[in-house]
Amino acid sequence: SGVSFSDRLLHIRMERACELLSAGELSVQAVACSVGYKDALYFSRLFRKRKGITPSDYRNKRTERA
Repeated sequence: SGVSFSDRLLHIRMERACELLSAGELSVQAVACSVGYKDALYFSRLFRKRKGITPSDYRNKRTERA
């Protein structure tokens, strides 16, 4: 399929993180933990690299629209 396992896993984790952040109930630390990252700062860097926005800003934009 041309996509490595680690890329696919990262995609799945980030999509799930987006869902959890949109719900607005969990802290960034809790979201990081629930998608498999013990280090919230590492998670935040990955999320920003992938989505172009920090997890906190993503959540704030999503909850403003709701």
